Amino acid sequence: MPTSSTGRRRATLVAAAAMVAAVLPALPAGAEPAVAKAVPPPAASPCGPMDVTFVIDDTGSMGGAIANIKTGINSIITDVSTLSGGDFKLGLVSFKDNVKVFNDLAAGNQAAVTAAVNGLVATGGGNTPEASDEALNTVVNNLPALGRPQTGDFVGTWRSNATKMVVLVTDALPGGFDDAHTAVDVTNAHQRALDAQNDIKISSVYIPTGGVSAPIVSIMQDYANTTGGVYTLAAANGSNTATTIQQTLRNCKRTDVFIRDHGSDTGVEPHGLNPIWTSPDITVCPTAAPCAGANPVVGSTSYIHVKLNNPGPNGSGTANGNLKLYYTAQGGAAVWPTHWTHINTAVNVTVPAGTTSVVVPWNGVPGPGHFCLLARWESATDPMTFAEGPNTLTNTRNNNNIAWRNVDSVRVVPGKPTTRPFTLANPNPRALTNLVFTAPEGAFTGKVVIDLGKTLAERWKATGQKGEGIRQVGETRFEIADPKAARFLGLTIDPKERFETELEFTATTQTRAVLRLNQTDERGEDLGGVEFRLTTE
Repeated sequence: MPTSSTGRRRATLVAAAAMVAAVLPALPAGAEPAVAKAVPPPAASPCGPMDVTFVIDDTGSMGGAIANIKTGINSIITDVSTLSGGDFKLGLVSFKDNVKVFNDLAAGNQAAVTAAVNGLVATGGGNTPEASDEALNTVVNNLPALGRPQTGDFVGTWRSNATKMVVLVTDALPGGFDDAHTAVDVTNAHQRALDAQNDIKISSVYIPTGGVSAPIVSIMQDYANTTGGVYTLAAANGSNTATTIQQTLRNCKRTDVFIRDHGSDTGVEPHGLNPIWTSPDITVCPTAAPCAGANPVVGSTSYIHVKLNNPGPNGSGTANGNLKLYYTAQGGAAVWPTHWTHINTAVNVTVPAGTTSVVVPWNGVPGPGHFCLLARWESATDPMTFAEGPNTLTNTRNNNNIAWRNVDSVRVVPGKPTTRPFTLANPNPRALTNLVFTAPEGAFTGKVVIDLGKTLAERWKATGQKGEGIRQVGETRFEIADPKAARFLGLTIDPKERFETELEFTATTQTRAVLRLNQTDERGEDLGGVEFRLTTE
């Protein structure tokens, strides 16, 4: 007896529910369901936030596969919602010898994506090669249509805190936009995988409509193997394409590499450890050999040593990803990504269980040689836990993939002033910020003076010159009379402004001390700072 469309949908939903149940934790027998709590998406769902784009060949030979995707599209989107805890974005792109963007990557567009899938028509295509490599180029590299045989822009934001996935469905070799397959297209296809590597998973679904082709298998496997996705050989008539796509969506295995913010950091974020801008896992050395830490030397090659720890609390297993390093002017409240400069090309690293040390040469260190450093671990299986914003400290506190080190080793000669810069900014909307001095290991035996500069000194005066532990010794210069309680309150800084102040240290005797200077917001929340480690020569 023929199966009704309602019966088929019911069967598909049952199969989808069983599939999702396989990756969801089961309740013990007789247990009551737990009351829902306000928790971050990764803790509430198997995959955490997900950004998924479907890239589908809609040429004439793909009729069976497209018909099956239409039948299963509701179940596919239901699975994305379940796996992501309802926090997801979708995109849809099709291709023949050109590219068509039906749905840019966006949240809340499941109805539009469903309608677009149901509107797909398998037709045309000409010769066998199709523009799959260029369709991937569109979605992986967020390309607009201008200057390309492409309809519609693909410019939606892939979120750093999401598992990012592209599902490619095709039966053909890649052929670029010229409808011919050559060695150039093989190179181009591999480049798309490299572009996505350790950031976006490409899962490839091969529909062998003309029989299994070894060259197509090789390219489709390369997409998956290079990016951490999965390769699947579906039925030649496309009859299991929807369930195959659903299986690829389960490939959301999460690893968890972390860089410590503090000596007591175990990778649990957010935490209350302070300060978090003195990461013990980032040091600068004059050579590739480990050292206790030094300042980078202007014009030289210095070496940044970073320790990657595996596993953290949110995943397990060997991880693959990119380590990226950035610098900014020494100070507090650096705005992400505006104030940060990339130091190096991404370093691809495999991180097994334990601690992996990575050494990155910093060639031609720019002046003045006093910087804040930021290390970021980016991996397709280990996305950021929380979406990033302009506040670098908030990003660091909430994501164990990020660590910040602002440590300056200052050698002082008794009786001789030594200066260091400290740059102030403000990642918040126009508001007041405070400048706070602390001496956690005892007071510096000498004199510390800060020059605010004309603009900040005038602004501080305009807000009432509120503060404590300081005394004015010049028009814009102030001595820190009590480092344990010294602070300037109410400095007005716009989000786009940066001001460089100057600290002057003058030791009176042989000394070893630590002086911390950081910015806080009006509520006293830390915005970032610098730890000055003072020693006499």
